[in-house]
Amino acid sequence: MSRALEVRVSSSQRTRLQELRACPPSVRAGKRAVCVLMSADGSSARTVGQATGLAVDTITDIRRRWQEHGLASVEDAPRSGRPPKVTPAYRRELRDALRTSPLRYGYALTVWSVGRLNTHLQRLTGIPVCDDWLRRLIHAEGFVFRRPKHTLKGKRNEKAFRAMQRRLDRLKKGRFASKRSSNSGLPTNPSFTFIPT
Repeated sequence: MSRALEVRVSSSQRTRLQELRACPPSVRAGKRAVCVLMSADGSSARTVGQATGLAVDTITDIRRRWQEHGLASVEDAPRSGRPPKVTPAYRRELRDALRTSPLRYGYALTVWSVGRLNTHLQRLTGIPVCDDWLRRLIHAEGFVFRRPKHTLKGKRNEKAFRAMQRRLDRLKKGRFASKRSSNSGLPTNPSFTFIPT
């Protein structure tokens, strides 16, 4: 180990590095903590590499960054990501739509489907979202998405329906079973006979 890359660790830094090694916020941070601790104890880059699986060049970089930035070099730097596509306004429109019948919005529908709801929200907000992501948003907002169960209740003649239901029950119980005898599988009188020769 060259003199320029000598790693020195104070007692407070050692405590923090041991915490990071024991419970790392990420695998990378844990490996960096082990690398610095082993380097401070005088281990060679090769030994550190065998223990952590890091390349010698990576170990050299970790040691250099430790000299320049201390503990900040071990912990993961915040990473900027793409801003969220779904805004609070979008979520508000989603909640409003889920609480309101599609008929109120002028659609000839009585129940939202995910595709219809997605199209409606895209028209209102201009934000395109895939159907799978919309299902997750619906669930995150505390709503349950189920397929509607279509019945004829209220659209049929209930008196005639109950009469037919009673008749069907009687048929199932065998009250109108036919009295025909059935063939039990035994041979009946043959129409021809075998004559020995």
